[in-house]
Amino acid sequence: MKRPEDILTKLLLQNNDDWEIDRVTCDDSADEIHITLKYRHDTIHVDGKEFPIFDFRHERSWRHLDMWQYKTILEARVPRYRDGDGIKSVPVPWAMPNSRLSWLMEKKR
Repeated sequence: MKRPEDILTKLLLQNNDDWEIDRVTCDDSADEIHITLKYRHDTIHVDGKEFPIFDFRHERSWRHLDMWQYKTILEARVPRYRDGDGIKSVPVPWAMPNSRLSWLMEKKR
């Protein structure tokens, strides 16, 4: 039998091994589910190069499709890496850069 975390991971991250669900909280008073995602690795691979994590951005949130009639919010601290003179954020697999909506929420609109 699959654990609820495994089912949520498959639905939310769709075979992306770089992220995992760290915490799920349900706020019944606001009818919200908050799913906190965590980057799994100590390094970042970009275009065949490996970079150590420089730091993490402040926690961001993305609106996701409702689950069980609850407003669903994805939350994560996105890792950053230094590439040459610049510092870049890791792209998240569930949303476009600078978007506050997940891919699936964008698709629904």
